[in-house]
Amino acid sequence: GNKLKWWMNIPLLSYVLLKGKCGFCKAKISLQYPIVELFTGIIFALIFYAFGISFETLFYLVAVSLIIVMSVCDIKEQVIFDLHAYIFIAAGLICNLVTGGLNGLLYGAVGGIAGFVLYEILARTGYIFAKERAFGEGDSLIAAGIGAFFGWKLMLISAFLSLIIMTVFTVPYFLIYAYKMGKKRSCAAIITGILLIALTYLISKTNLLDTYESIIIFLLFVIAITVWCIKQLLSDMHKKDENGKTSFCMLPFGPAMGVSFLIVMFFAQWLEKAAASCLL
Repeated sequence: GNKLKWWMNIPLLSYVLLKGKCGFCKAKISLQYPIVELFTGIIFALIFYAFGISFETLFYLVAVSLIIVMSVCDIKEQVIFDLHAYIFIAAGLICNLVTGGLNGLLYGAVGGIAGFVLYEILARTGYIFAKERAFGEGDSLIAAGIGAFFGWKLMLISAFLSLIIMTVFTVPYFLIYAYKMGKKRSCAAIITGILLIALTYLISKTNLLDTYESIIIFLLFVIAITVWCIKQLLSDMHKKDENGKTSFCMLPFGPAMGVSFLIVMFFAQWLEKAAASCLL
């Protein structure tokens, strides 16, 4: 109920001055606040360094602010507020309108629609294996925002990066979680997936895939094993709440999408060239 003094609201510095405690009741202040403030300051500085004084800088600052808020909410509460996502999408569309006119607006709109549709398709695959969405609707709205900023091509690259980032953090978590909960199917799926990646790498170093037929057979094998692994994981990702009801145990996907947004934002031209060279 006390009114904060001006010096209690200075990012990072106030946390140090207050020694990590409230200036009135001396309750401990979470480390979340200085960490988020430091991260935000670093990203803001990098954006200004990369894009200078420009409209892109203004809109990217807004986008990053929203992404940080959505990511923290997703990590702590496993929820993404639609209002934040809508502002994120609008910022992307307005940014392209200001910098590219009506063509820019169309570019952002197509990217936004493509991002939303793609993630909705991926999310609804969860109904096939677990009778629930694979991830929340908020993630689809974030994908729409990424598409609104960068167009559909870079949105696809962002989606690919998000999956890689999420896999790096998800695999160890699920392996530990599955082992503790006695979920043998998940353990088997994770180990099988790791072995499949190792097998793919080893085969790529040999001449076993020197014909189209062998490549197709191997791709079908990889797809079949991947589908099996996903089915096992999704089947084991259910948990019971306090009332005994079963719900879907989902890890927050928003932070991975946020990191992919930052990567695309800073390295858009390099990523486009890399993707083009891979396709050629």
